[in-house]
Amino acid sequence: MARRDAERHGLGEGDVVVRRSQLEELAGRLYCLEAAIEDTEEDLATAGDDPTELRRMLDWLLVNARPAAAGWHESMAR
Repeated sequence: MARRDAERHGLGEGDVVVRRSQLEELAGRLYCLEAAIEDTEEDLATAGDDPTELRRMLDWLLVNARPAAAGWHESMAR
């Protein structure tokens, strides 16, 4: 039945259907990750080798990376 529906709507084997809300949520999480990467790159360019400061940057990046990773796994599980 799913194959017939896909063919009827012109979807090929490589096409998938995703809810707009899921796509928008994932896009938002990826945007936050992108901003965190940019922030971290800027901080690294001006920071020294202070372990405390490097740890702060890593923590900031991880805080923003985890939702993107979790969002990807959640959307694939549905």
